[in-house]
Amino acid sequence: MKFSRLCAVAVTSAAAALATPASAIPIDVIFNVAALGAFTANTGDVTTAATISSGAPDLVGAIIANNVGLVAGQPVTLSDPLGVTIGSVFTKEFTTAMGTFLETLTVTARTPGATSLGILAVGTITQTVGIGFDPTPVYWSAAYTQNAGPGSQINGSFNNSTTPPPGLPEPSSLALLGLAVTGLGMARRRRN
Repeated sequence: MKFSRLCAVAVTSAAAALATPASAIPIDVIFNVAALGAFTANTGDVTTAATISSGAPDLVGAIIANNVGLVAGQPVTLSDPLGVTIGSVFTKEFTTAMGTFLETLTVTARTPGATSLGILAVGTITQTVGIGFDPTPVYWSAAYTQNAGPGSQINGSFNNSTTPPPGLPEPSSLALLGLAVTGLGMARRRRN
């Protein structure tokens, strides 16, 4: 009897937490970052690099979604150099009229090609100065190409989004799925 009450309290608490409106607004941004400087790979080859310079100065490029006051051409500060191996952690920061925003990202996927490297990093964007936005999951992708091979010029492009890439579920969806699976497991165990 105590176990079923505990389960009921846990499920009710989780449902209430998920149903409660957020204390503020989630950040909604999708934009490209234009790197105006040269890229440098620590090994001279993008396919074997552990770090690649950020290509600073870096500026906001095309803006697709924006509820934080982004303006094309404003500076973005990236950790330099950027780690491009799985598990590497780096930061990105920008300031708008609505505050300062900091992203802490971890590389979760690395896809080398014959003369290219793609990475995906996942993390959280938070408002460090200003009031009004909740911490929000954020996704960063970078593509580097070195068409003439090692030692030659590196080209790069960066994309930033609070919308997950196709095939990558949002954290809240994963939490709900986990809660449902746990509940089903407990119910089955109780019946047995």
